[in-house]
Amino acid sequence: MKRTVIAPVPPKAPARSPRSLGTICLLLAAGLCLPIGVVPARAAVIAPPAQDPGPVGSFGWKGFNWQKRFWGGAPQFNRMFDAANVGNPDANGYVTLSLSNPTGAAPAGAEIQSTRQGFGYGTYSTTVAKNVGALQKEVVWGCLFTYDPEASPGYNEIDLCEASAWGGGGAYGENWPVTQGHGYWFDALLPPGEGNSTITFPTTTTAVLTHRLIWEPSKLTFETFAGTGFAGTLLKRTVMQGATVPVPANEAIHFNLWVTGGGGGDPLHVAPESVVIRDFSFAPPGTLTAPTPTIGGTPATGNTLGANPGTWTTGTTLKYQWYRSGAAVSGATGKTYTLAAIDAGDTIKVRVTGSKTGYTTLSRYSAATAPVT
Repeated sequence: MKRTVIAPVPPKAPARSPRSLGTICLLLAAGLCLPIGVVPARAAVIAPPAQDPGPVGSFGWKGFNWQKRFWGGAPQFNRMFDAANVGNPDANGYVTLSLSNPTGAAPAGAEIQSTRQGFGYGTYSTTVAKNVGALQKEVVWGCLFTYDPEASPGYNEIDLCEASAWGGGGAYGENWPVTQGHGYWFDALLPPGEGNSTITFPTTTTAVLTHRLIWEPSKLTFETFAGTGFAGTLLKRTVMQGATVPVPANEAIHFNLWVTGGGGGDPLHVAPESVVIRDFSFAPPGTLTAPTPTIGGTPATGNTLGANPGTWTTGTTLKYQWYRSGAAVSGATGKTYTLAAIDAGDTIKVRVTGSKTGYTTLSRYSAATAPVT
């Protein structure tokens, strides 16, 4: 049984090579969660009733409550985080995360996480002011990721816009550039393509980036745009589908700025660095208008039956599957179905499945016909 508050449990994964974002990098990005006992009682609602802001934390921002990380641990190489490295929202509503190094040899990271858990399917977005291509090679910008360390079989983590050079690669005789990444982890015991999937892409000199994640059943759509909002140049769009896409659990939303100790860098002596988060939003999936379909035509061999799906939400993509006495007919996936001798004596019905980005996919079944004559 899952605990109602999440404890600082590191990801359940073996050590991996830091060669790429698709190995240790996304795994290490998983910020640790609030220790047991630090989440106060539930606050008054500060967002519209449709949105649960979560218990009171360090500050409220964009309709949700957030906790500044004050406890130590992974992924920071020296396990040092400082709540003072997270600024409260300023007059513009911006939140700044800073990497400090007050002694010159003991850097401290910054992290915030939502006090609400269990966001689930929907559309996430954030706007960030930072030329990520100029990150120091040891610094990792963990930009908007969902994470639940207790989700079975290992944990679930979806990284919308992580960026780093992962220490630079000098330890391997290589020179790694800063890259950005879209991806997820679900089961660290399985190899890439089975328990995790990640895509990296080059950085640009763009000072402001907007990122969007659409999380649907068995499907993730990642988008990174130049500038504020979604009207700028689309720098990268990644679609990941399949059974290994994480399913909703008790994930919280994290942002963090930290230092990796791998790759041949000099983590002790990184210079102070900061990132400004200008915006965050979450919208749960919409509800499609999904009427019950009907079947037109006479159920007799040689005749063609037609599916009438009814009027769905504008922009919905419809797919069809025909059934013979309750069993799916192989290859019968068009809007019409021509009855053959094999159908005689059976009843026929059709399933209509509607999908639209940002909405929950729904299926509707028609009533069965009379037995085919």
